Amino acid sequence: MTLASGLSFVAGAGAWAWGEPLSTLDFNDLTSPQRLALFYATLSQLLPPGYHTVDLLVVGLPVPLLQDELQAKAVMAGLAQYKKVHEFAVDNKGYSIEIKGLRAFPQPVGAYADWMLNEEGHIRQGGGEAEVAILDIGMNTLDLYAIQNWKVAPRFVGGGKLGIRRLLENMNPSGRDLEELDSALRAGNLQPSVEQKTAWLGAILGSVERTWSSLRRFDVVIPTGGGAVVLGELLRSTLAPKSAAVHWPADPVTANGLGFYKWGRRVHRNEVLRKYPNPNRLFSRLTIASVLKYGQEAAGSRTERWWSGCTSPSSPAGTMT
Repeated sequence: MTLASGLSFVAGAGAWAWGEPLSTLDFNDLTSPQRLALFYATLSQLLPPGYHTVDLLVVGLPVPLLQDELQAKAVMAGLAQYKKVHEFAVDNKGYSIEIKGLRAFPQPVGAYADWMLNEEGHIRQGGGEAEVAILDIGMNTLDLYAIQNWKVAPRFVGGGKLGIRRLLENMNPSGRDLEELDSALRAGNLQPSVEQKTAWLGAILGSVERTWSSLRRFDVVIPTGGGAVVLGELLRSTLAPKSAAVHWPADPVTANGLGFYKWGRRVHRNEVLRKYPNPNRLFSRLTIASVLKYGQEAAGSRTERWWSGCTSPSSPAGTMT
């Protein structure tokens, strides 16, 4: 892959075998050339070569980043580079993609929208009155968020760097690259023991209890992110005795992306349905960034980052209309 600047990158499964992995999980890396390359790699899996326009790019940032006002401002300023015409080549095939609009939200808002909206963008009955807690376990971070009627409750927002990365680092006595471990985990070649998962879950629950003293106060608790898949029944069995009204998404890994898609379709319903009647193309054109998850393999793209989330600014959930 070649950027307009002339920089070249290798992206995809096994990319680490070509050299030192450049993609990091540092928040400041979100707007780096290597992260832009991952963005382009995923676009190339969604769209054929040539010129395309994107009406709305929906981006979501991890909650811990948004809680750091200075760092969030710097990252959001850098994200402005996405709203332009992007010129790049993948496997010597040229792309020109114009992004006309960008909206950014805290990552867990996507899972809330996925629960709140149906495929036609209509709000579920009684959904506006429900107080919903989202427990989002990504690659790098644990994001805790509570929303009612599209408005965030700051009292119940928290999290930390307790994502799958924490588990993988504790399973890595040989010092292998994180990308290698991530790939082995997804392929089933790396199996965490019950003891390792229990220790990791304990750290997660500690953060949960500091932010949410009681799960029973929420009408719905939504576990999402790749970490929810890795923990699976262990997480389910831990939440049940806490009287949590758990809603388990059909696919926790893509729940944020699907929710942002539903929201984008709802906002642009009339214009979008007229221009893009094919739902599959609509998904790729409207909410490309929301499915990245730091380069996740949405739409078949196997890139270096899969579990965590590439989304953006600290726009409050209340700005969603």
